[in-house]
Amino acid sequence: MSMINIQVMRSGPGSLSPFRAGGGFGYVSCIRAGFRRVRRIPGVTIAVCLTSQERNGFLGLRFSINDSCTSCMACVRVCPVEAISVSGQTVEIVEGDCIECGLCVPSCHHEAIDVVGDFDLCRDTLSTGRAVLILPSEANVYFYPATPEQILNACYETGFSAVYYEQLGDELVAHEYQRLWGNEPKRAWLRSTSPIVVNYCRTKLPELLPFLAPIVTPAVALARYVRQIEGAETRIVYAGVGAPGFNGDRDVFDASISFDELEALFESTDVNPLDQPLTMTRMPPERRRHLSVAGGLPRDMLEENRQSSSRFRKERGLESLAPIARAVLGDESSLGFIDIQPFEGNLGHPAYGPPEDLYWRKDLAELLELSPSAEPVVDPESAPDLSISFDQVVSESASVEPAEIQRILDLIGTTPDGRAWNTGSCGHSTCIEFASAVARGRSTLALCPIYLGRQYQRAARDALHDSLTGAFTFRVLTERLDEELSRASRTGTSIALLFVDIDKFKPINDNYGHATGNALLVGISEILHEAVRSTDIVCRYGGDEFVLILVNPDRRGAGRVAEEIRENTEAFKVPVPEGEVGVTLSIGVAYHSGITQSNLTREELMAEADASLYVAKAQGGNTVHPAIGGQLVR
Repeated sequence: MSMINIQVMRSGPGSLSPFRAGGGFGYVSCIRAGFRRVRRIPGVTIAVCLTSQERNGFLGLRFSINDSCTSCMACVRVCPVEAISVSGQTVEIVEGDCIECGLCVPSCHHEAIDVVGDFDLCRDTLSTGRAVLILPSEANVYFYPATPEQILNACYETGFSAVYYEQLGDELVAHEYQRLWGNEPKRAWLRSTSPIVVNYCRTKLPELLPFLAPIVTPAVALARYVRQIEGAETRIVYAGVGAPGFNGDRDVFDASISFDELEALFESTDVNPLDQPLTMTRMPPERRRHLSVAGGLPRDMLEENRQSSSRFRKERGLESLAPIARAVLGDESSLGFIDIQPFEGNLGHPAYGPPEDLYWRKDLAELLELSPSAEPVVDPESAPDLSISFDQVVSESASVEPAEIQRILDLIGTTPDGRAWNTGSCGHSTCIEFASAVARGRSTLALCPIYLGRQYQRAARDALHDSLTGAFTFRVLTERLDEELSRASRTGTSIALLFVDIDKFKPINDNYGHATGNALLVGISEILHEAVRSTDIVCRYGGDEFVLILVNPDRRGAGRVAEEIRENTEAFKVPVPEGEVGVTLSIGVAYHSGITQSNLTREELMAEADASLYVAKAQGGNTVHPAIGGQLVR
């Protein structure tokens, strides 16, 4: 699973099929591989996890970007909390801002997202002989076709002194939700069993914090319960696809690992769950439920309140939280209890596997679930305190000046009627939000299709126009000249080509500087454009040369245009410290009439114009050749 660092999967085709593989551990996985260091065993590919490290006392999996990153920015687009920083082509996940939603993992098609837990710390914990493992029920799906009994035996064989299934935590939390439901039935409450939802609210929607049910996650509830009954010296390890809780710090857990890393622990001790006995070798932990469903809600609450209930609402996806915030702040009594989750439970977590296999995983989990117990499986009266309060998390990204945000908005531009585009294609709902993220280094303009479109238009325009004078480039000259010669031959129209050269331009640059030379070039370009019609073409041919294509002029008209350009340029001056300076032009004219039907090529017409320019320069410059009234017709 590129999604959770170490993966065991069948080699060859059919790796998603629910069958035992031919050799090795042979688990069937719905998770993509994607790691840099890979080790082979018969029939199996195992990507070995990277070394983990602690971060500010917080317990959970760490998301990072490896060297396979191509800076495609797909992860930046999907991150809901702007936890990915962008600096040029460097993309990094900001650990303190990441809520571990896992959306970046399936969005990356380059296997550039690493997700690791406390693998080394877990091994150290095992060496104490007092390590207790908490397993969610999703482990039965991950390690299929190994049975739950084989998985538990493998955990004991690896060195864990005890194993608890998270169902007990679900039972503890369900009792608290039932009490909350009965005590304040008309108040709006948000389900808080998902650390992703809680951390999203803490980061993006702090106004929802008072509405979050003040109850810990099932994993945290079970960890507190286990520490209470096993003793303070017990070392607790959590294995799963995500963080065990938004408050899952080192006071609750000692280590957190992924299923992949648990599998690596099995391998490191030469333990294969598929080789374990089908019956328990020790007293089995309680796996049945009495009150709860997976995730910690009371079964009675779900059965009593269907989708049409005004007291109970089911929402999925973090995008539902913003409308919920607007609703509860307006009239909280109308919403009741909101069963909000980012996905369809942990089985729907992006780091667990492709979404197309979700219902296969759910069906398998349901088949492996034991029948509910008629009696309570845990005494809620003996449970520890399961309450919690939520505080706002302030992002580590720096604030930016409004002027910088406005500068970015100006680069994006507006619709023809002056409004913001707000397409959402950048991953943000508004252009202002996107511009703020770009200014803070949490996004990039490369994600804005409007900006990219404008950049493309500018690049296309720059490829056709000289950046200094605005005249067309040589590429346009050759293309249009071929077109006009072809048209003249077909329709019997005419075409004139004017080669324009600035007399003694180099001394201007040498004596007055290139700024003065550029000012003269710009002014002459304006004179050329003013002298021709919209159907004519003005092109820059070289440093101090221009070429004009006059479409269907009469033979005297071409000479008059050339003479008008020469006179206006002679009168044009630019200021210099010593006063004013100007230049003159030499212009060579070549003329072709389609009536003669001669097969004249572009190269031949340009050679004739160039020869006429050479004669004009030889005559001392500041002249047009052929002169008005001369022989212009071929």
